[in-house]
Amino acid sequence: MLPPFRPRPSSLDLQAAFAQLSRLGFSSHSLDDTLRHLTAATGRSLDIERVSLWGFTAQRASLECIDLYELSRNRHSLGTTLDAARYPEYFRALERGEAIVADDAMQHPTTRAFTEDYLLMNGISAVINSPIHVNGELQGVLCIERVGPHSAWSSVQRLFANSVANLVSLALLQNQLHQLEEELRDANSLRQALFAGGRDAILIADARTGLVLDANPQAERLFGRQLQQLLGVLQSELHSADDRLDIGQLLTLIKTDTSEALRSTVVKLDGTIVPVEIVGQEVQLEKGKKVVHGVFRALAPTSDDH
Repeated sequence: MLPPFRPRPSSLDLQAAFAQLSRLGFSSHSLDDTLRHLTAATGRSLDIERVSLWGFTAQRASLECIDLYELSRNRHSLGTTLDAARYPEYFRALERGEAIVADDAMQHPTTRAFTEDYLLMNGISAVINSPIHVNGELQGVLCIERVGPHSAWSSVQRLFANSVANLVSLALLQNQLHQLEEELRDANSLRQALFAGGRDAILIADARTGLVLDANPQAERLFGRQLQQLLGVLQSELHSADDRLDIGQLLTLIKTDTSEALRSTVVKLDGTIVPVEIVGQEVQLEKGKKVVHGVFRALAPTSDDH
């Protein structure tokens, strides 16, 4: 018995389906869930048995199936691998960055090498393979595979496949950005922990003006001032009157002194003189701004300090 006739999805049907996919909130789902949703929705929208996503392994030696959706079974699977050495023509075509559209996959020069161990095994007759790029770099491919008698793909189906591949690229890009944001938060947390938790006093000063921009709790104790009393103060004013280094002199000494640390004296708000060792570094921030990161370690007073 022949399967029941089902009309090919119209252009309006596919436009509506793509509009719905475009509204998917990628950032609110895990990447795996998003990709599974895209493959399943594509299969249902095109009424195509097999829709899969493949990603390159290291050095692009092979493609690994990230997700395969089978419409008739309504199931997802993964794990199949295709080696570049076995299918060189196909991998060269992908590297050119153009979609592979095969109305007869077993005769198409790019896909016919798959006949024995992939196409016949899965009953595949026609394919559309749309490359997936992220930040201009080829990352994988979206495969739409017709099972049963082969027929020509319509221009609307080709366009839909390319549009879904672009949605996959967007999902991958947003996932990368999310990971970078998490890494940045982790880095900032680590920086703050090191800054606040270090045993030595740390001052951050503008390299041009010498104004203090930030200080850790140990600096508050060393200089006998609260943070708000340190911010905006010239770093030179924190040194004793007979040892008042301005920021230019400090940078020069840091850059030219052969010792590991510069010896100086600083003065607390109550007038107490404290001998210190200073290790400094000039750091360039974004947009060319430079700051001085100074680490102050208090020394035990000597007879010369009295």
